[in-house]
Amino acid sequence: MIKKTFKEILGIDDDDYKIIEMIEHDPDITHSQIAAEIEKSQPAVGARIIKLERKNLLTKQVGFNIKKVDIKTAIVFISTKDVDSIVNKLEKCPFVNHAFKISGEFNLLCFVAASDLQTIEKLVDICFRKDPHVTSVKTNIIIESIHDFVVPIDFQIEKFDIHSNNCGPDCNLNVNLPKYRFDKIEEEE
Repeated sequence: MIKKTFKEILGIDDDDYKIIEMIEHDPDITHSQIAAEIEKSQPAVGARIIKLERKNLLTKQVGFNIKKVDIKTAIVFISTKDVDSIVNKLEKCPFVNHAFKISGEFNLLCFVAASDLQTIEKLVDICFRKDPHVTSVKTNIIIESIHDFVVPIDFQIEKFDIHSNNCGPDCNLNVNLPKYRFDKIEEEE
């Protein structure tokens, strides 16, 4: 069996490969600088970049760089009997920046960010440890990032009350808000 290269899997050529490498190294590089390096016209480079963006091979992500900003970040491993219920809970949580379904001892992995470790601990406790579907939780705090790693930030986290039992108005744990539109209609009838 012949092993495919990344270029073959992604459907790109040497010029696309070079463009991706150059933008990874310097996201602010101009189309003209890339064009000079790969010996193509600036409009041809622009067209290739658009093609790479449409293939989801070039994306822009706004957030904080763990390596350069002092926002506490934890990696939380969760073992659950009902993955979908936990995923539904995480979808609107402003503290969960990335979440992945994984295989192995744990079946979910989350990146959780907050201004301090107490907030992370409170969130892990109310969102995961107290959930009846969760069988095990392991939390690791990121001490230092070796490489640049950008994590999106939701400023709703600043509204978190450490004494609350939910992370904000959209939290799935907020029992004071109807979960679906028709809940309110049924109450009025």
